[in-house]
Amino acid sequence: MAEKGIRWTDQQKRAIDARGSDVLVTASAGTGKTAVLSGRCVSIVSDRRICPDVRNVLVLTFTEAAAEQMRSRIAERLREAFLDRRDDHLRRQLMLLQGADISTIHSFCKRLITEHFYRLDLDPTFSVIDGDEQRLLKSEVLEKNIDWAWGQNDIRVALERLLYQRDLWTSEGFLRKITEISDFLDGIISRENWYDRAARLTQVANQRTAGLGDKQKQIIDRRIHSILDQLNHVKTLSQSGGGDSIWENKFQESHIEPVVRCAELLKAGDWDRCAEIIRNYSKPATRTPKGINESVAKLVQSMARKAVDSFAELSQLTILNPDYLDRLGDSVELQTMVLIELVRKYDELYRQAKRAVNCLDFADLEHYALRLLTSEDSSSDEPLPSQTALALRQRYKHIFVDEYQDINAVQQKILELLGSG
Repeated sequence: MAEKGIRWTDQQKRAIDARGSDVLVTASAGTGKTAVLSGRCVSIVSDRRICPDVRNVLVLTFTEAAAEQMRSRIAERLREAFLDRRDDHLRRQLMLLQGADISTIHSFCKRLITEHFYRLDLDPTFSVIDGDEQRLLKSEVLEKNIDWAWGQNDIRVALERLLYQRDLWTSEGFLRKITEISDFLDGIISRENWYDRAARLTQVANQRTAGLGDKQKQIIDRRIHSILDQLNHVKTLSQSGGGDSIWENKFQESHIEPVVRCAELLKAGDWDRCAEIIRNYSKPATRTPKGINESVAKLVQSMARKAVDSFAELSQLTILNPDYLDRLGDSVELQTMVLIELVRKYDELYRQAKRAVNCLDFADLEHYALRLLTSEDSSSDEPLPSQTALALRQRYKHIFVDEYQDINAVQQKILELLGSG
């Protein structure tokens, strides 16, 4: 449906009019992604065959301001469509729009929890803690956590080794890592699974041949191909600007060929020779190409240097340093195990502190919502939809997510359980 006063590009029209599948819109900032999302929403809501009721739509954003802006845009465009066509269906959709679920992800989760609190063993009068209160509470919990740790004879030696010569006094000191890891785990579906897996990986005798080693090899493979893409782009920039062919030939030989060689060896399964190239890599000088615009030349030089630095930094990874585990493995294992234990205890104390004042944080809203939507008969590895999720699938026929690239694993699983495929 074309909208009055808006001239969509061909690609925008495709995103708005596509039906029968999920649609992912990617573009740089300021190119109208949110406008396309609201345009697609209006287009679907306007079609009584696929959306008889605007309350069949769920629109999720990351901020309250974005949610209000989205509701306002949809209302404005529905109103324009109604004035243009005088369609009773559009009039009804406008009247029902206020009842449509257009909100932040966290507001949606809170609404879901409030409606089904009795299934979660929650006090329905719970409040959601704000940012300042949360920081204060976490600071108090961290102090209790360290006090607890010093009182545990079985981890005291490991704790002393973990904290030895580390910055403990500044606001960004090492102990903050406990809070940071806990915050990271807010976006993980199962904390317990993470604790157990981290502990198992730490205790593996030879990490170079275990799963952790395989993961690091995959990371190196992805980085090498990313660096190769950057270097090829640098060469293309120089060529498109009419650059010096001699510079380009030297650049190919000194910058690109070592990375290409590593990529080929990895593909052939020759890890040892690939690792040797990375360990022995000496960063080549990156000169400014001649014969092209000065600003482009500086950009080419800057991008090439960043790519070279990234390739050289690969040599710092554990798996590329055979002596690392032999020299430091036991000490690192001990320190890692006590750090995992500190995070585990911190999470326990934080849960107790929140329960004492009957509050939840944003991460709690997501995890409780996920619990509601997950069948008790399913595993954490393969969550199946609960009866609540199946009922919501009947209601929400169309789900829209603004700033989709920012969602975490928990939010993604919530969307999967709400969607019907």
